[in-house]
Amino acid sequence: MPGLNTSLLTAMHALMAQQGAMDAITNNIANANTPGYSRQVPVFTEVSPTCQGSLVFGNGVALERFQSVRDELLEYRIQEETAQQSSADAQTNATQQIEALFSSSGQDIGSQMSAFFGSISSLSADPANLALRTQMLTAGQTLARSFHTTIAQLTQIQQGLNGSVVQDVENINQIAQQIAGLNTQLVALQAAGQDGGTVKDQQTELVRQLSQLTAVSVIQTEGGISVTTGNGTALVVGNAVFSLETSIGSDGMQHVVSQGQDITTTLQGGSIGGNLEVRDGTILQTVNQLDTLAYEFTNAFNAAHEQGTDLTGNPGSDFFAPLNSATGAATQVNVALTDPATIAASSDGSAGSNGNLTQLLAVQTSALPSGETPTDSYSNVIFQVGSIAAEAQSESEASAMSLAQLSDQRSALSGVSINEESVNLIRYQQAFEAAARVITTIDQLNQVALNMGVTNGGY
Repeated sequence: MPGLNTSLLTAMHALMAQQGAMDAITNNIANANTPGYSRQVPVFTEVSPTCQGSLVFGNGVALERFQSVRDELLEYRIQEETAQQSSADAQTNATQQIEALFSSSGQDIGSQMSAFFGSISSLSADPANLALRTQMLTAGQTLARSFHTTIAQLTQIQQGLNGSVVQDVENINQIAQQIAGLNTQLVALQAAGQDGGTVKDQQTELVRQLSQLTAVSVIQTEGGISVTTGNGTALVVGNAVFSLETSIGSDGMQHVVSQGQDITTTLQGGSIGGNLEVRDGTILQTVNQLDTLAYEFTNAFNAAHEQGTDLTGNPGSDFFAPLNSATGAATQVNVALTDPATIAASSDGSAGSNGNLTQLLAVQTSALPSGETPTDSYSNVIFQVGSIAAEAQSESEASAMSLAQLSDQRSALSGVSINEESVNLIRYQQAFEAAARVITTIDQLNQVALNMGVTNGGY
């Protein structure tokens, strides 16, 4: 039958187990504000009992391991929502810059186009006035410069996004290296029978940071986690890292390359996905629309101008420099005339006639080959840019709300509650004190047993 020593051993097991539990609780409290930390709970197991005949004697408790409290599905949803919000934020920031180019500042294309037709209207009151003719030429030149400036500013925004792509790729590679290093640590810990919760938390936080850059997929394997982009391009497999690279493509833009394959068009989500969407989508579409407007408008205006005659009675020539195609038209549009007398205002050959100015004014309200008037065409550009910016902003707000809800769910499950941990700490401390009291009692009993029969004389 077990004696005092067995009871002492049982109490010692309890003491060690409760001490380990208190250590875990203390660690939880210490990491209450650590990003990505998952609280740990002690897992106790009953020590195998001792059997003597038909009697079974318990041997107490042992602390088997520490287990991190986490929900892998919830973590995946947070990563997914993080990628969506980061993409929407990147698009919002970029499209708001684009939107500012089309505000009615007085220097935008729409304002300058109105000013140009206003100068034609002023000239119609006194067609032979050279000062008014000069104003019309100046207004035309200012309109052309507004096209040039807008395209230059769009290009500048595009180049900024180009640089962001390079920076995002560098950050992706750095995080992938860290994840691979943690894989090595995690495998070693799990081989030793440990939970590796702290390493998993670090990996989860790194994957979340990676999701801010691009949408990723995570698979748990024996060698740790494998991480791929949303389209399946490998980034991390075990302790191996497959770094991404950037290179200038034929379009002059930075392209993302993985193991020799251009994956630029397949990258979605995260800041890199949002930046690519604006760089290769929104900006390119806007530039094409402005090119088409510049090409069709100058052709229509030149055709109307050629129907009249100038101050000397000569047939009108091209007011704007003729353009061969819509490609690059917005950067090439320029006023061809240099002499205000060559403006073909007359429709009958007389210097005081303003008949052809009416035809020039009609260009503003006549449909271009695209089916829209110049004003409507430009308004459509503004509307589309505004719609894209508003949609990105709305998606960002919706993602932020969804992400906040998911984060709250994670906090409720995996986060540290100081109140709850304090209660647990008291509970384990009381159990620790009880085990210590048992040990003290057994020690006293042992002392009594050893001193039994001892007299003052020693016998």
